[in-house]
Amino acid sequence: MPFKLNRSKAVSIAVLLVVLAGCLAYVNTLPGEWVWDDVSSVLLHKHVQDPYQLPRLFLEDQHAFGRGQGNFYRPLVSTTFLIDYQLAGGPAPEEGLTSSAMAVSPFVFHLSNMAWHIAAALSLLGLLYALGVPVFVFLAVPLIFVLHPLHTEAVAYISGRADMMSATGVFAALWCVVLYQKNTYKKRYLFYSVFCFVGALLSKESSLIYPVLLAPFLFYLVRQEKVEEEKERTQPFAPYYPLFSAILVLLLYIVLRSTVLNFATAAAGTVSPFSQRLYETVQSLGIYLKLLFAPFSLHMERTLVHASFWDALAGTVFLCLLLAIVVFALVRKKTRVALGAVWFLLCWLPISGIFPLNAPLAEHWMYVPMAGFWWCLAEILSSLVCSRRIWPIAWAVLFLFCVYLGNLTVQRNLDWSSNERLFLATLRQNPNSARVHYNLAVTYSDLLHNDVAAKRHYEIFLSLRNKERQADPERAGLIIDDEIDARIALGRCLMQLSSFDDALATYLPMVALSEVESLRPTAAMAALRSAQCFLALGEIAQANNYFQQAITLEPLYTAEVEAILGGDAIFNLY
Repeated sequence: MPFKLNRSKAVSIAVLLVVLAGCLAYVNTLPGEWVWDDVSSVLLHKHVQDPYQLPRLFLEDQHAFGRGQGNFYRPLVSTTFLIDYQLAGGPAPEEGLTSSAMAVSPFVFHLSNMAWHIAAALSLLGLLYALGVPVFVFLAVPLIFVLHPLHTEAVAYISGRADMMSATGVFAALWCVVLYQKNTYKKRYLFYSVFCFVGALLSKESSLIYPVLLAPFLFYLVRQEKVEEEKERTQPFAPYYPLFSAILVLLLYIVLRSTVLNFATAAAGTVSPFSQRLYETVQSLGIYLKLLFAPFSLHMERTLVHASFWDALAGTVFLCLLLAIVVFALVRKKTRVALGAVWFLLCWLPISGIFPLNAPLAEHWMYVPMAGFWWCLAEILSSLVCSRRIWPIAWAVLFLFCVYLGNLTVQRNLDWSSNERLFLATLRQNPNSARVHYNLAVTYSDLLHNDVAAKRHYEIFLSLRNKERQADPERAGLIIDDEIDARIALGRCLMQLSSFDDALATYLPMVALSEVESLRPTAAMAALRSAQCFLALGEIAQANNYFQQAITLEPLYTAEVEAILGGDAIFNLY
């Protein structure tokens, strides 16, 4: 390296650059609104809103107050939401999800997300510095990491905080292990590593990969570090204590998550044949490769519908190249190069698609694997650039690449500024996403009060669901909650638009759902709205008939029916 920059000064500069870059890249997320799952993670979550319920956060699913039962055990993430909620001055939970709760400013939450992202990048910087990598490497890798637009889904999206907290814990734990080895097995660093790993596990389930990732790190460290003969003789297993302790923590976590902390409900799913999953794995890897260097048209509803043979070929070549780099680097004793490539491969494997997942790929899944990829590449470039004249070009290229990534990140953040912008941006890339059409319709209906737009997207959603049924006859007889909700909401929009005949066509088939005991409340609602439509159309006899059905199915509607028949406005729709 031609620049004789003192390493301690260089790391101080690197810290300042990472903090500055992170702030500049994500400052435009601070005015952002609540989007997507933020409602269930914060605004609906009564335990997040009550400091006295903090212990409950460690005993429940993260979306315990949202619709449906998930299996996301991330109590530390919920704890940070609780802290942010108090700092933001949120109302007490007994007030319920009112306009005052919805009015809580998300500014503090976005600021915390930015801080966690910078913390992850700084932990990565600390790890690389402790490993003794060249100055170019520990400057370049954290800067690229903090600026890369693939991370916008984690940073700009409040509910994406789990990725950053998990990564911070994993990076910091590895950093502590390096310090443990370099400081001849001082126990405090062992304790810190276990503490960070536990924090990562309580932030996101993907932190399970840490012990697997730690193993090659220990292989590298044990070979590199020299210890006194006496220590080696009296403590032969001391270098491996971090791995032993991590495995014990992992086993305890697995036992708890499979028993008392298992919130999953039984769900039948179709698993693709292994050959198909293998082909889709290399397809998705090819797409990831493209996104690492050309992160354009980002969105959160990625599929492999439009993936091609060329994506699979690119993914196959990329995989073979990474494996070849590992072998070649080990033969040439460039162990850090191999370690970076192994980092990427180990962290990518669980999200590769080889094992059945709920999606073929997702941008935020690259949060931790990406760090290993850029480390490997930076180590290779650093070792190749030998000429004093070429180094300024390398630094210039790094600067331009960071500016390029930062600009893309700033632009992508704008898509996350509101539900409407997020869903419209997603539909531009994936126009056939049923759930995005549904969420956009809810946004128009409940938040923006645009019934015309809501009607359009509810109808598209139902049309897409119908096509899914036609493509999969086994689902033809299923009654799906979101379709029922969509029909109820669509009927409400039609009534608001005075399209009573169309509203009746939506509501009347749902009255027949009364034959299913669990759906009687829905049928009662449909009967009540049908009666209101008939009343608006002047068909009094039909209206009375459906009013009676509504009361029979749900006696609590008696007072509302009497109020309507007494002359109250018929459009008082819950």
